Amino acid sequence: MEYELLKKEFIDLKKEEFEYMDNIARISSNKTLSEYEKLKIYRKLNNYIVRLDIIANNLDKVISRNIVDNKMVELNKQIIEFGIDKSFLSSVNFIDIQYKEDIFRSLGININTYKYELSLDDLRKKRYKVINYYIIQNRQNLIEKPIYIFNGYYDSSEDCYEPCVIEPDDYIYGIYVDILDKYNHQKEILKKKINDFENNKIIINSKRYVDSKDIRSIFIEELLNIHNKSLSDCIETTRKRIEKLSYVRSPEYKEKVLLDKINKLYEKVKGEFIQKEVLYTGRFLEILRETYKLPNKKTVEKEKIIKNGGKNSVIIIAFTQKKEYIITFQNRIKDKKIAEFPSGYIENNETPIEAVQRELQEETGYISDDLFIIDASFTSPGIDNSVTYIVIANNCIKTDKIKTDSTELVNYGLFSEVELNYLISNNIMNGAINKLAYYNLINNTNCDSTYVNNKKIYRLQQKNRKKLEL
Repeated sequence: MEYELLKKEFIDLKKEEFEYMDNIARISSNKTLSEYEKLKIYRKLNNYIVRLDIIANNLDKVISRNIVDNKMVELNKQIIEFGIDKSFLSSVNFIDIQYKEDIFRSLGININTYKYELSLDDLRKKRYKVINYYIIQNRQNLIEKPIYIFNGYYDSSEDCYEPCVIEPDDYIYGIYVDILDKYNHQKEILKKKINDFENNKIIINSKRYVDSKDIRSIFIEELLNIHNKSLSDCIETTRKRIEKLSYVRSPEYKEKVLLDKINKLYEKVKGEFIQKEVLYTGRFLEILRETYKLPNKKTVEKEKIIKNGGKNSVIIIAFTQKKEYIITFQNRIKDKKIAEFPSGYIENNETPIEAVQRELQEETGYISDDLFIIDASFTSPGIDNSVTYIVIANNCIKTDKIKTDSTELVNYGLFSEVELNYLISNNIMNGAINKLAYYNLINNTNCDSTYVNNKKIYRLQQKNRKKLEL
């Protein structure tokens, strides 16, 4: 019973669609359709497709439920069949009888019997969806000018195995895709011929985070958008959506969303600073008490440590030209062997890099002219407001200049990469900032795969090349 009802529903809607198509053919044979009229026709016929699709899917489900015991089904057996008036599309001026037969066949109509025929195979392959808008509207295109997506330029000189010998622009091609080509076939147009190619065409530029497939989907959606009264409206709204989608997919937008989330969370705990008191002042340390009034109306007191006048510091991952790590040792905790990367405080008017150059030479006698910052972090944000900069020092060279008048006694050694991993994994190098420096080394830097003059070169990964603000 359900099967018969669905068949009747499909047939009634298909007959209604054919009647509408025939009416459009008759109207378009007598007048030039406006853009708005063609858009309305496109949307109306698309609506028929959507509604027929729902019925067809339900019909297929019913048929599938009735197939038992893996019984073979005749896919080519007609499940729907009804007669068509012989005057159907008579208002269309077909080129010849063969062309008419091809059009009718695409619509599922047998021109010899004038019957619409739909097999189970046709149903499952969605062959009931085919509509030739161009023919039904008597060769009046919905889109008069070709629309192409510009995907940017391609430099073919990169493919040269030998030195390029012709003009640079002769290697540059613009890449275009027809917006209605679902197979995404590309046209490569020589740069000097682009103006001729784009003449009398509509060009939509792709964006970094929006490709041709996305643009095509957006454009089709805008063709169906009833608020667009013309093709120009569809083009304009498509361009605006491309801009918006590209921004939404960009790292900048994702960062903005993340920062908004962080700011909202922080605003609920931020509080208002009331005052600070000095509790203790020593040769190296100063202890403060800071008072805050929190958003929940409670008052809290925080004790803070100011080390060495509140100076920031550096920690240095240093390599010799023989690809060895420079590791220092000092008396830190009673009877506890602690290995460390060289480190020290940033003195007044020094940059972090200048502090690295000075500290590295003072503690080890090594110098480097290839340095860069890979991270910066608060040392212990609960009690200490100072910042430690983690710096890579490549290709360190030994000098005889080691500071000897310091109150600290520092010794150093050269360790291989395997030995450094041993220090970390066995908690001999177990200071929090030292471990942070090590994890930055392995996660945020790239080491050149080749060695120039026996040098091991580390570089910050591109994704982490950002301004460090603390």
